[in-house]
Amino acid sequence: MLLAEQGDVEGARAAYQVAVDSGHAQIAPPAALGLGGLLKEEGDVEGARAAYQVAVDSGDADAAPRAAVNLGILLTQQGDVSGARAAFQMAIDSGHAEAAPPAALNLGILLTQQGDVPGTKAAFQAAVDSGDADAAPKSAFSLGMLLAEQGDVEGARAAYQVAIDSGHAEAAPPAALNLGILLAQQGDVEGARAAFQVAIDSGHAEAAPPAVLNLGILLAQQGDVEDARAAFQMAIDSGHADAAPKGAVNLGILLTQQGDVSGARAAFKLADSAHANAAALWTRR
Repeated sequence: MLLAEQGDVEGARAAYQVAVDSGHAQIAPPAALGLGGLLKEEGDVEGARAAYQVAVDSGDADAAPRAAVNLGILLTQQGDVSGARAAFQMAIDSGHAEAAPPAALNLGILLTQQGDVPGTKAAFQAAVDSGDADAAPKSAFSLGMLLAEQGDVEGARAAYQVAIDSGHAEAAPPAALNLGILLAQQGDVEGARAAFQVAIDSGHAEAAPPAVLNLGILLAQQGDVEDARAAFQMAIDSGHADAAPKGAVNLGILLTQQGDVSGARAAFKLADSAHANAAALWTRR
């Protein structure tokens, strides 16, 4: 490990290999795990796979579950779905505090891609229940999306709220955005406004702009013209590739309805310059 940190890749590789070849019950498994990580970084996929498998087969209480997660990720990238599923499940079944939660998250993602809805729900729920600081919020967000697609509104709301309450920098803002959209569709205006505001306040580059856009649409529908104008302007000012032109179009429509022809023309012109197809993309979600 020291040699790897110092940039001596060949030296580190040789040292790891010596430890692995020793077969020492306490030294060989973590060395195989370290070797796998090193080889993966060097682009030696087959070597990394073999090293991880050695660590997994060792049954070591710490190295084996960690290696199983890494092996599962590697196999997923290689298109070996059955192998990846087995590796992730091994890590999950180990109950390892640091390996099982990310394994459940990655298994859920894999099963989502395979269209296995029950398996996906179970995997994401396992990660959520783990309370892991990273895997649980990410899984809660993904679970919320899945449940929303399945029409389970209450389940989706609960899952999104878990992600939001976690304060996770990447999972909480998009969860707040999605919760706002869900609540708006359910007619819960106050709840939707609060959720959108959480996403906006986060400053998240991808969640905040569409949140302020959707807030503007909601405010316009409620007849709050001034706040809607301000929200659309914020969306425009964000420069977001999708939310900014849509904000300009919505502002143009709002100004048209208010009889501000020159302001509307300026907004539509801005939308055209930012996105040639902005009008076609605009939707009231």
